[in-house]
Amino acid sequence: MNTLGSIKIFFKFATIAIFLIPVAIVTAEPLPEFKIMTEEWKPYNFIENNKIQGISVDMFVAMLERIGSEQGRNDIKLYPWARGYMILKAKPDTILFTMTKTKERKPLFKWVCPIFENTILLHALKSRKIIINSITDLKRYKIGTYIKDVGENILIKKAGLKLSDLDRTPQQALGVIQLFAGRNDLFVGSKVTVDKICEKHGYRKEDIEPVFVLSRDVMCYAFHKEIPDAVIEKFQKAFNDLKAEGKLEELFRKYN
Repeated sequence: MNTLGSIKIFFKFATIAIFLIPVAIVTAEPLPEFKIMTEEWKPYNFIENNKIQGISVDMFVAMLERIGSEQGRNDIKLYPWARGYMILKAKPDTILFTMTKTKERKPLFKWVCPIFENTILLHALKSRKIIINSITDLKRYKIGTYIKDVGENILIKKAGLKLSDLDRTPQQALGVIQLFAGRNDLFVGSKVTVDKICEKHGYRKEDIEPVFVLSRDVMCYAFHKEIPDAVIEKFQKAFNDLKAEGKLEELFRKYN
């Protein structure tokens, strides 16, 4: 056999061998069907005109679209914060926002952030002329809180208070209403939240003032801890890309 014939036979068998090699078909891991929860917290997440919306809601909807999820706005449901928090801890494939990422909460969940930095404040009526010099002063006052909110954790950890020392409410608006009614001396929340509640319920926001800073933390989307890291990375990349494109800044302008 001449050299040319040998070469032809070699390539013939090589071609056959290639087709006999098993080929692994790589497919993208399908996304779980998430239970997506949020709370009434204007301007970040709220219902108006029968539509769930807000800075964090609209950003999350854009993220779902960016990662190719079949879920969308209609899959995001409003829950009381305490109930949503309990579900997030207990059930796989759950997501809750907008949540403060604290040192205590960090190992409990997986996170996509930062949406924004949140300052937790103690508010009082200006007419009361309350002055707080240190966190130890807080034991002298009756404080209204939102059940399971980060403010409660701070008051317990840093101020040495007990849950029984606090006037706990299932809605943030109720805490502000009780403050104006004189039931409590102080209420825990962000300035944006308190201002929005005042506007909605007909109070003058100029009559209330922050008197003490409890903490400054970032706000995030919190995911059940068993959701795979690869899924979290998809959401984080979508968030980062949308933020770089100016989407988050656009939403803050829209809702503020």
